Amino acid sequence: MTRRIARLFAPYRGRLAAVLGLIVISAGLGMVSPFLLRDILDHALPENDDKLLAWLWPDSDAERARHVLNQLLYAQRRQVGDAALFTGQKTLRLNRAVMTTDVGEFLDAMERSALEEAVGLYQGPFLDGFFLKGGVEFEQWVETQRGRFARQVLAALATLADRASAAGDRATVVRWRQQASELDPLDSTLALELVRALAAAGDRPGALRHARQHADVLQTQLGLPTDARMAQLVEELRRA
Repeated sequence: MTRRIARLFAPYRGRLAAVLGLIVISAGLGMVSPFLLRDILDHALPENDDKLLAWLWPDSDAERARHVLNQLLYAQRRQVGDAALFTGQKTLRLNRAVMTTDVGEFLDAMERSALEEAVGLYQGPFLDGFFLKGGVEFEQWVETQRGRFARQVLAALATLADRASAAGDRATVVRWRQQASELDPLDSTLALELVRALAAAGDRPGALRHARQHADVLQTQLGLPTDARMAQLVEELRRA
């Protein structure tokens, strides 16, 4: 059987249900348990399933939760078509020979310094659009991971842009700077770096256009004036 990949770096479009501590995420590849996250985010999750259930649903009855959990895991194995979808007893783990996640592959790529591969795997914020009613701690955890991954991607893009700059590849610098700016349109530093990259690549009209667009976004969404550094750069570009 071909190994499947669950997409967690993408806007959530599937059906989500939370039953006594078990969240089932539909990623267009069959029903996937959040226990798959343990393989890639061990440091952030409780060390066994009982604690994870209690963490997500502290008021649930443990025995009933375990029973429902077993039923759901059975259903997931049937949905995916492989009884070996999970490994372990007390602590369940996703069997990576059967299914993996874009998050896991992203972290593996980052560890190997395969930055282009990592950036390509990041298609959007972690579990974007996901909401668990009453799961305050879980929501806080998701936000923490979401910010963590975003920072890693931005750092990777900055490194890629620096490498391209050192190689004299101005067009590629623009590509990486643009991708970074798109991830956080409100970040004036990222916008400034893109404007500089466009100007260095000989696209002064494009640089001025992006500077204007960024100023509009700041004013419209935050009610803030243009960043002083950007204003100075724009003035220099206009005089050039």
